[in-house]
Amino acid sequence: MGKTWQVILATVAIFLAGLVTGGATALGVVWVVRHRAMNAGQGGAAAGQRQGAGAMQQFSPQLMRSFANQLDLTPAQRARIMPIVRRTAGQLARERREVQLTSALAIEKMQDEIADVLTPEQRVKFEDLVRQQRARLQQFKQGAAPQPPQQDAEPAPPPASK
Repeated sequence: MGKTWQVILATVAIFLAGLVTGGATALGVVWVVRHRAMNAGQGGAAAGQRQGAGAMQQFSPQLMRSFANQLDLTPAQRARIMPIVRRTAGQLARERREVQLTSALAIEKMQDEIADVLTPEQRVKFEDLVRQQRARLQQFKQGAAPQPPQQDAEPAPPPASK
């Protein structure tokens, strides 16, 4: 009976992890598409800059232009508001890096815990799934269209009964 609860708990954990990952990926895609469209005429970040740093460097001027155009700011107001916007952009960049690190650690811990529950055969499949997810994430970060998961030419043999 105890084993049944472990299986159910592992299944729920995997489902929730997939839900969180899918939601985060969807939000990321929406954000990237929206900001690429906004920045189409302005060009990307300078070569050699980290993607996050480039995005934050573009954030401040864009926000200031938006405020200046929509609020008809005076030069004195612009001079007082710009440091606030820059400070906030820096804070957001730091917090984003912290969240990314915390999320990566939580995902690693979850994967380790799940792997501990799996049989050796399942663990091999699980590690393969994790590698595929990491490859798709890397492609996404590089701006390439994600490839669908590869299917083996032959179906996997059914698991041996215990």
